[in-house]
Amino acid sequence: MKPPPKLNRTYNICVIDIGSPKLGNLGWCLIDKTKGNTFTGSNLDNLFPHIISATRRNGLILGLEAPLFVPIRQDLMLATKARKGEERRPWSAGAGAQVLTMNLPIMIYIFKGIKSADAKISFCLNEEKFTAKPKQIMLFEALVSGKDKGLSHIDDAQILANSCSHYAEERILPPSVLEYEDNTEFFNLAAAALLRCNFINDPNTLSLHTPIYKPTDKPL
Repeated sequence: MKPPPKLNRTYNICVIDIGSPKLGNLGWCLIDKTKGNTFTGSNLDNLFPHIISATRRNGLILGLEAPLFVPIRQDLMLATKARKGEERRPWSAGAGAQVLTMNLPIMIYIFKGIKSADAKISFCLNEEKFTAKPKQIMLFEALVSGKDKGLSHIDDAQILANSCSHYAEERILPPSVLEYEDNTEFFNLAAAALLRCNFINDPNTLSLHTPIYKPTDKPL
């Protein structure tokens, strides 16, 4: 995947660690770079006003810690193989498969919550059309695992949000760990959810990739 160009403005960051709301296994962090504020919590309904406020003057990148798209390969024997770049914890195994399923209704709830707060919000599935303009949200897949993890779900969200914050200061997007793979297409679950919520109407978005961000060192 090509590195995205430098943006004309900064952007704000929100990361949601996906888990069971009933069991309290969900946490979020939003960093508003334009105001210098950081907000955290576990109740999604409390998050929506912060998202609307953070998109009034600048764009926002919104990360969900769950697989947002799956690979479509010509060889059936490779159907559940890891996406190139995600390394030892593939989307189809263990925690990845569980949270993929769990995220489907939660993702719809998030998108409906944002739409009910401001119907004029627009969404991007990847870096190609994101300019960080007001009322624009770009989705990304959050990957916080292994040694990167914190002590709680809120910690995990804040760790990645802080990492992305360094890139926002440079007006560039973080590097995606997703790598190009021959003869591989995608089925984008986030695009399907956005279509379901009438946020987008182009069925071609179902084939797009979404960037995968994990905590990294500060950009040079």
